[in-house]
Amino acid sequence: MGYTWTHLSAITAAADPNRFLEVANGAMKNAAYTLTATLDMPEAGTARKLTLTHVTVAAGTDNPLGTVTVVGKNLAGETITEVITPVADSLVNGTKWFKSVTTVTGAGWTAVGGTDTIVIGCGATAIVVEASSGTVHGVAVNTTAAGAITVADASGTIASLKASIAEGMYPLDVQFSGYLAVTLAGASDITVLHSGSRPASYAMV
Repeated sequence: MGYTWTHLSAITAAADPNRFLEVANGAMKNAAYTLTATLDMPEAGTARKLTLTHVTVAAGTDNPLGTVTVVGKNLAGETITEVITPVADSLVNGTKWFKSVTTVTGAGWTAVGGTDTIVIGCGATAIVVEASSGTVHGVAVNTTAAGAITVADASGTIASLKASIAEGMYPLDVQFSGYLAVTLAGASDITVLHSGSRPASYAMV
């Protein structure tokens, strides 16, 4: 059987809370925000869920926060939209997998007193296959892993490789469904061999 592969390295090892919208441009408003120059996820051929963090700038205020609409691309390159509702002084996780972000627009925010700020980033878990089922053949650890490596699908955890695991190929040969996700808990360098659809430009059979 032929497999595609996805390479993941240290740059995918952590969440990035302000990857798409930094605090300097995050003052809440009912209009489009100015995004950062980095509009793709850290690693090509992956998608992640978004995070939105709200901060009340003026203490004691309770401004209606409205909603934030994010438009971007999924792993297949299709346009997707997600509406995220900020929660005061909290981090909110999105539910859709974004490969890239195109626009972020606020609506319904009201300044009763003071102002508010949001930042938008991404979580640590990256998917390499979306809306598909297939087989995860194994994980090649290219350098001794600094942190644990978790492989999961829509049903839950498939396998966990321990921190500081040695270089080598770790076969799995198990079915996954819904999506195939990988979380690196530290600065690891791995290649995941799998079947299932993903952008042809990142695939090798």
